[in-house]
Amino acid sequence: MRATVRSRWTLFTAVLAVLAVGLAAAIAVTALRSEDGRDALDRAVTGSAGRGDAELTAAHREVAEAARDLTLAFLEVDHADMEPLTEDVLALATGEFADQYAANVEQLIEAAKRNKSVSTGEVVALGVGDLDADSALVYVAADSEVQNVTTDGTSQPRYYRLQIDMVREDGQWLASNVQFVG
Repeated sequence: MRATVRSRWTLFTAVLAVLAVGLAAAIAVTALRSEDGRDALDRAVTGSAGRGDAELTAAHREVAEAARDLTLAFLEVDHADMEPLTEDVLALATGEFADQYAANVEQLIEAAKRNKSVSTGEVVALGVGDLDADSALVYVAADSEVQNVTTDGTSQPRYYRLQIDMVREDGQWLASNVQFVG
């Protein structure tokens, strides 16, 4: 059983690594498509708090903040108290993503408990691609520190690259689709 869990985590890690390469390419393509995309990408990567932040529109800031919040909630795992963490994700989700996540919550909680998983995430880059009044495409590069039964009690880094479809519902930006990209 332990070998099966370990092989699943190894496969999962390999898939995430492949997806990370795709996100980097997608962010680059989006950044090259528009001046706003290049500026937002530069600010996200450099952490610039100067001229760039003033140029971001309110919509860019709102959707970026919502995507960041969703990413951090999505990567937060604590086997000892998963229910509020999954509720946080669902509060930031809608549509297909909310349905899929809700359908798998029990399995996620069970897997976290069985594997004694703990994870915290950090958004290292974020780029807003297409954006209109009620939808946006956001690319997020995030890292996390993961500890579980396969790490023998040590924290190990994991690298995630996500494409998040955001929609505005009742004045709030919510994730309608989340994909690991590489």
